[in-house]
Amino acid sequence: MDNRWQVEDWEAMKAKAKLSLALALFLGSLVLMQEVQVGVQTSEHPTLGAYLTDGQGRSLYLYTRDSKNTPTCYDQCAQTWPPLLVKEKAVAGKGVAPNLLGVAKRRDGSLQVTYNGWPLYYFVRDQKPGDVLGQGVGGVWFLVSPKGEALKPSTDQQPAGAQTDALLAQLLNEGQAVYSRICVACHGPEGQGGTGVRLAGNTNLRNARYVAGVIVGGGQIMPSFGSTLSDREIAAVATYVRNSFGNQFGVVTEEDVKAVR
Repeated sequence: MDNRWQVEDWEAMKAKAKLSLALALFLGSLVLMQEVQVGVQTSEHPTLGAYLTDGQGRSLYLYTRDSKNTPTCYDQCAQTWPPLLVKEKAVAGKGVAPNLLGVAKRRDGSLQVTYNGWPLYYFVRDQKPGDVLGQGVGGVWFLVSPKGEALKPSTDQQPAGAQTDALLAQLLNEGQAVYSRICVACHGPEGQGGTGVRLAGNTNLRNARYVAGVIVGGGQIMPSFGSTLSDREIAAVATYVRNSFGNQFGVVTEEDVKAVR
């Protein structure tokens, strides 16, 4: 965004390589799992209770905008929420009702596992078994109960750490949409820069209120978005650029945005 955020190309290249490797490993693990028998089982969360996972313990989600046996998450959506695919059918593990397991055909002809009619998805930011960072994202993505229903606990039932993780996941999801709409033309789809500065691996993004202030008020070559974006949208896109492209600097809150207006 502002040219004060520029960093050395070498550091940015290393950060981008790490991010690409992480995504390749994640997708590679999914391909490997789909070459063997795909299982669906349940795991136990300390506050959420029992929820569906794959055979390796990775969390599975439903999308409330889907309809029965009809996936609607494709293209960019499917990059963030990869479908659980199978060659023929999934195998029921512990806690799973076999009669609720099924498959739905996707547009490319591949078969996506369903449970109680809900197509099942991963969240790409869940890095290990037990991660549930996709829970509640956008108010439309939820873990799946053993009965095949969306798990929708109230916020006060979650510990502070879980609330922070959920907020981060929600803002990342919303921020990606804002970035694609107004930032990608200048800063590139991978934050590599262009007419706008490089964001990938940019250590100047550490200061949350500084980032929010530049978005609100503009910079030397960047227009002001304070009058066109809401506090929530600015918090979301600031959080997105601070936690994408090799960056991991945490949440920017609406309170941070209000403080710099």
